[in-house]
Parts: sequence; C-alpha cells; structure tokens
Amino acid sequence: MTSQPILTNLRVMRRFVPVIVLLLVLVPTSVGQDEGSQRSPRVLLVLPSGVASETVQINYFMSGPFGGYGGFVRAEKNRPNYNIEASVDGQPAAGIRIIAYLPGCEIVSLDIPVQGPTMERRLLCKSQGSIPLRGQIFPVSITQEQPTEVEVVYLAYWSLRFFGIADGPVTRIRIAAVRPDDQGQFEVKLPDLYRQTNLGDGAFQFILRHTNSGNIVAFLRPAEAGTNSNSLKVRSAYEPLVQFMAERP
Repeated sequence: MTSQPILTNLRVMRRFVPVIVLLLVLVPTSVGQDEGSQRSPRVLLVLPSGVASETVQINYFMSGPFGGYGGFVRAEKNRPNYNIEASVDGQPAAGIRIIAYLPGCEIVSLDIPVQGPTMERRLLCKSQGSIPLRGQIFPVSITQEQPTEVEVVYLAYWSLRFFGIADGPVTRIRIAAVRPDDQGQFEVKLPDLYRQTNLGDGAFQFILRHTNSGNIVAFLRPAEAGTNSNSLKVRSAYEPLVQFMAERP
C-alpha cells in the first residue's frame, strides 16, 4: 500500500530557527510499506492484545533536516501494529514524537530518537476510568428539527508544547458520538483524563451534527463558560446537568 494523498498542508511557522524553514504537513500515514519505503527508517507501534485497531488514534510530529513534519495514522481493522515512515522525501528524521489514544487506556506520549532502520515500541494499555456527563441542549427545538448526534472531541492543548510547535492546530481526539433525546438531553462517559497528571491543559468540545450527513448543525457552548469558551475543561466531576447553548455556524 502506498502513502495516502496529502489532505491538508499547514505551514504553522515560517522559521524554526533563522536558517531552517519549518513545514508542518498534516497527512495520514499509510500502514503499508512499498519496496522503496522499506529502506527508510520507520517506527513500528505494536498494539496491546484485545484492542480494536480501527479505534486507535495516533498523531505524530517528526523533525530533521527537512524542518518539521506532522501527520496521523489512518486506522484500519484487524491490525496488530502500525508503521510510521520516519523520513520526508528520502531524508531521515532525527526524532519523532507520538501521541496515541486507545479507548479505555491512558493517552500514550512517546519521544523517539530515530536510530537504525526500525524503532519498535509496544503501546501499553494502562486502564483509564471514566466520568459520566449528562447534558441538555438549548434551545431544545434544534434537536427536534432533524436527526442529530452530539460529537465529543478532546482538545489536547498540551500537544503543541509536546510537539515543539509554537502555533498551529492542536491534536484532536474523537471520544464519542451520542444522540440527544426529544428534550435535548444526552449522556456520555468521558475518559478520566483529569487523573493523568502528566498531560497538561485539555478540554472537551461538543458539536451537534446531522446524524446522516455528518454536517455541523451547531457548536455547543457550555452555559457556565459564558461567552469565554466553546469547550468544557477537563475535570474530576461535572454538575448533575450541564447546560449547552447551541450556536449555529
């Protein structure tokens, strides 16, 4: 399998140092390797037994003579491992940093120097608890006009610092999608990221989407945040009923 076409080209910084141009490209990594790419250094990530490989979310950022290059792995079913080619246009990376999310497990962050043809790492699953959240969307009518679902996304603000990027898109991890009832209420179990103290700042974003098309119907702003934030901070517990105000895009 060859590399997938580039989806997004993001130039997040013009200069990493005065003489180095940093190019950040967000591109899905193909899990296959052709004959040519096998000669390039690679990182082999071995999944824990029992983890559904299609649910894994892996983001990375590598640096080297090419500057900087970031992307993510395209998840597939029935895979025991994933490969990340640690080079850009034939230039080997000096190092690569990885953020891996396996549902039910703590988030894994790896800082790997590129040494040799293959760097193998086993992704361990340290069990992670969950925190229930019950929400209600206002106005209720917005959930009655069409079939909708609430998409919950974790915004890893700390990922910029971890990847060594001064500015750019934060790593986004899709947590769940749940349907609100006819009163605009929904329930979801959030991963207990509050207890994983090594992460840093993060928040949950709630987006109301059309069930069939996936189009965004509204962004859901926590009422307690006022107009200051469109996300809910990671906490150890939440109010019995969190109110969300629907704001159409």
